[in-house]
Order: sequence, then structure tokens, then C-alpha cells
Amino acid sequence: MQCQSRKKIEDAKENVKEADQNLINAQDQYEKDWQQFKNEVESKIAANEKSIDEFKAEMKTASSKFRTKYEKEVVVLERKNIELKNKIREYKYEGKDKWEEFKKGFNRDVDIVGKALKNIFAKKD
Repeated sequence: MQCQSRKKIEDAKENVKEADQNLINAQDQYEKDWQQFKNEVESKIAANEKSIDEFKAEMKTASSKFRTKYEKEVVVLERKNIELKNKIREYKYEGKDKWEEFKKGFNRDVDIVGKALKNIFAKKD
């Protein structure tokens, strides 16, 4: 009987070690995924910022009709881009499902801003 109890204890210890290692591996994978994701979206946000700055520079020479029509839209997009920058900086991991949901929604939002900026530039030509 005592031998079986020791076996169960040893098995339980081994299961705990295995679970701890799985947790460490999952955390390492999340950290790698997070860094890759963060680098990618920060690059997109920076590209959006550059487009906004270029648009503002071009606004100085654009027709007043164009400037009036799109200036407010660019201000809104600039504000959204700043919000995205803050959101990525403040993100806290809350589990895999919420992480996947965050990535999907964040990528969508960054892409919406980028596409809207490109559309405005296309209208200027």
C-alpha cells in the first residue's frame, strides 16, 4: 500500500513538473508572438504617422476646397492612430482567447486607418 502511495506521489510530482514546463513554454511562445505582433503594428502605426505628416505638408499647397473637405477627416484619423499607439502600449495579457481577439481587432483598426489615409491621397491626385 505504501509503495502505491509513493508511486502516486511521484506521478503527481512529475505531472506538476510537466505542467510547469508547459506553462513556461506557453509563456515563451506568447512573448515571442507579442514582440513580433508589436513590432509589426508599431511599424504600421509609424507608416500611418508618416502619411499623416505628408498629408499635412501637402495640405498647405492644396486647393481650399480639398483642404476643407479632408482636413477634418485627417484629424480624426490622426486621433485614431494616436489611440492605437496608446492601446498597444497599455495592452495587458489576459489569456490566449482575449489575446487572439485583441490581435484581430487591433490589426483591423490599424488597417482601416491606413486604407483611409491612402484613399484620401488617391482623391488628391
